[in-house]
Amino acid sequence: MAVTGSKAIETQYNRWTRSGTVVSGLIVAVLFLVGIVGAVTGKLLVAALCGLVLVLVFVSRLWARLALVDVEYRCKPSNDRFMEGDEFDLALTVENRKPLPLPWLSITDFIPVGLQLMDTRLPRLSQFGMTEVKEVTSLGQYERVTFHHRLKAVRRGHYAFGPSRIASGDIFGFYRANLESFRRPPGVVVYPRTVPLPNFLLPPARPLGDSLGRLQRSEDPTRPNGLREYRSGDPARRIDWKATARRGAVYVRTYDSSVAQRVVVMAECNTSELDRWSNRPELLEAAVTGAASVVVRSVELGRAVGVVVNCNIAGGIAPPVVAPGAGPNQLREIMTTLAGATSMTTKPLPVVIEQHGLEAVPFGATIVYVSGIFHRSSVDFLRDLKQRGHSIVALFVGTGAVPEIADIPVQDYRSFFSRGDAADA
Repeated sequence: MAVTGSKAIETQYNRWTRSGTVVSGLIVAVLFLVGIVGAVTGKLLVAALCGLVLVLVFVSRLWARLALVDVEYRCKPSNDRFMEGDEFDLALTVENRKPLPLPWLSITDFIPVGLQLMDTRLPRLSQFGMTEVKEVTSLGQYERVTFHHRLKAVRRGHYAFGPSRIASGDIFGFYRANLESFRRPPGVVVYPRTVPLPNFLLPPARPLGDSLGRLQRSEDPTRPNGLREYRSGDPARRIDWKATARRGAVYVRTYDSSVAQRVVVMAECNTSELDRWSNRPELLEAAVTGAASVVVRSVELGRAVGVVVNCNIAGGIAPPVVAPGAGPNQLREIMTTLAGATSMTTKPLPVVIEQHGLEAVPFGATIVYVSGIFHRSSVDFLRDLKQRGHSIVALFVGTGAVPEIADIPVQDYRSFFSRGDAADA
């Protein structure tokens, strides 16, 4: 699945350099002196040759200095949102916006880890874990050239292309001009893998027992029910003036009640048991896959869903908390947060939730806790949430024996969310 709306990744260049590897400053000085000596001593042929070379050097130097002026480079993926396994096109476009032609121009860009280059014919040199892509071409006056590469999203995450390098020079090869850019902000988001859960059910929106009275019920103004006579305390905006004038008495509009079940999916990103640095990536991936799958299933069930993670989001383009909602962009925001989840946790999950308050866990919301390791602080927090009237669903995706929590059943979902395993719940 791909989400449209990508933008070209503009390159901001920050350095211009030239290299006189063929004609250095010392050679220019020598030619100048020889030319003067030849002219003084009457060696006109020598002086003329030196003068010709100096003119070519001057023209080459000026050409190289102007070569990359008004040259625009764009790195544009076909979309900016993908699912794991999606293939997409990456267009590298370079345009010469001036009358001076470029006899040669080279482009070097870097593709981050997690995005696989499908064209095996190109040389791929790994630098800092990235794939290096090189292209060489020539550009005439006001000419544009585009190179297309096929990429595959093999791992969830927020990905940035670059740094990019462009080089060109004069027709004689005397001088070379270079432009380099920093690594650009994240431009591609790969959503986490999801597993179909057709039989996964959430607690009912109107549970029996004491918690029935705790649900906050409100009237939905989009669902009119009828009219009734005015009662003391009814707001004036509810008065139906047409019905009042027609019937000779004050009538107000009524609406059906709306009890929208809100679901908060909590993904535990801390996968270390004792040593905070001994993280287990496979448990994090299982937790993220589980959280994403439950989110999709909750949307299918018509629930207002949100997510909470306790980690630093890679790229910093998404918040760790997405409040429950049911808008058209809700799933996109949640998947963007889960795509950037890392094992670098700075706070326990209860601390993150307490800092955001009702934004993270609204009153009466159902809590779905997905974790590979059930930390004591999180378990105590789940008990506290249950005492406050929240319905708790705990999904275990770790190893070893399934944890036992008093009054909170823990379901074993390891076979569903582990990498490579997919089954119906």
